[in-house]
Amino acid sequence: CPLANRIPDWLQAVARGDTAGAAAILAETSALPEVCGTLCPQHRLCEGACTRDGTREGLKNGAVTIGALEKWVGAAALDLPLPARAQPNGKRVAVIGAGPAGLACAERLVREGVAVAVYDRNATAGGLLATGVPPFKLDKDRLARRIERLKAMGVKLELGVTVDAERFGELLDAHDAVFLGTGAQRSRPAQLHGSTLTGVHDALDYLAAVNAGTASPLTGNRVLVLGGGDSAMDCARSVRRLGAAVSVATRGDFRASPKEIEAAREEGVELLAQHVPRSLLGSAAVEGVRFDSPGTSRDLPADRVILALGQVPAPPAWLAAHGVMLDESGRIVVDGQGRTTHPKLYAGGDNTRGPDLVVTAM
Repeated sequence: CPLANRIPDWLQAVARGDTAGAAAILAETSALPEVCGTLCPQHRLCEGACTRDGTREGLKNGAVTIGALEKWVGAAALDLPLPARAQPNGKRVAVIGAGPAGLACAERLVREGVAVAVYDRNATAGGLLATGVPPFKLDKDRLARRIERLKAMGVKLELGVTVDAERFGELLDAHDAVFLGTGAQRSRPAQLHGSTLTGVHDALDYLAAVNAGTASPLTGNRVLVLGGGDSAMDCARSVRRLGAAVSVATRGDFRASPKEIEAAREEGVELLAQHVPRSLLGSAAVEGVRFDSPGTSRDLPADRVILALGQVPAPPAWLAAHGVMLDESGRIVVDGQGRTTHPKLYAGGDNTRGPDLVVTAM
């Protein structure tokens, strides 16, 4: 586990029927256990490392279902009493970004008695958990309850606030440190002819509309999703629920987790590997996509196309004025303790690693 969760210890507590004890052990390392239990690719993390994975003679039942148990314990913990507030230590930290990295940072700090304020441009905390993961995949009521518990622990949320250069300077002057948890919320450019046609959607924007309940019904439509990761599967499963026939095409093999691929198949999504998109077809509105596939070229019709080609960091321009170093791909450079090249600035999550998992951001 990237968070170093004490998995055997809390599993033993569950086995004893000690839910509160299991929750307390998880809380030592994880601020969002029910989220990780839901979204982590356990097959290549904890469950992939389980000694009962079936490779040893006589163990045929497979890995312990760590993810499902973590999700259950995390949800049960939402009904448990809050821990006692830490004694204030006089330090103040501003966190920019209320996604997994920012919320995890704030939760760790408030446990140590630091006064923490989290700033986010969105009206709802959670980052892509709130806007980029569809409701059928992550229980948004539980997410909201977890965030309310963080507030009750002392985390102050300043939502709907865009931190510009002036506001950033004020935060830097007024706090002992500032943590940047701004994520990687800019979609990777498509670089395809026709990507500006009507009916072509960016995956992040489309999933935000799904979460807001403003996505239009698609009964009778044919939708093509370009991309091979979990976000592509999220888009495909979302438009299936809106009535469309859906195909997902990726230029190589699918990168999405096996459970996401299987769920998409079960819901009637067509999966097309080894399909390299060459151009989007149409004059004013999109009409299809031209692909190179093994041994041939083919045109597939589409009423809508969703581009789920990944995300890239989009660091704010004002960082340069404070001497914060970026690498060639736009990620913020940090040392092993999350420190940037500015002595009061720290960063973590996707803005330092590039697009990755919720658990690695935390």
